[in-house]
Amino acid sequence: MSPRESETSEVSASLALDMVGRAYLALALLYETAHPGEFDDVQQKIRSFVEDNFRIIEETSRSGTLAAGTVEGAAQLVNGVLVEVENKIATMIRPSRQRQA
Repeated sequence: MSPRESETSEVSASLALDMVGRAYLALALLYETAHPGEFDDVQQKIRSFVEDNFRIIEETSRSGTLAAGTVEGAAQLVNGVLVEVENKIATMIRPSRQRQA
């Protein structure tokens, strides 16, 4: 792969991850709105799943098939999305448990 193709591939991957991240954020906010207070458990399961998968990808990519820094860059982008979702959910105004009962 030429350096130009590599750059184009990285930009495309970043754009795709950004789009998926925005969609995930929208779904997370909808879920939290429909099920107040329940998203924390779901988010933890998702985070564990993502971390496990990136660990597996890192271990299998040591053969040199991926460009240097690809997995790390993707992991940083995905982690950024997960943190953004956690922050947005944490700042949502939720009805108190007492008013729901």
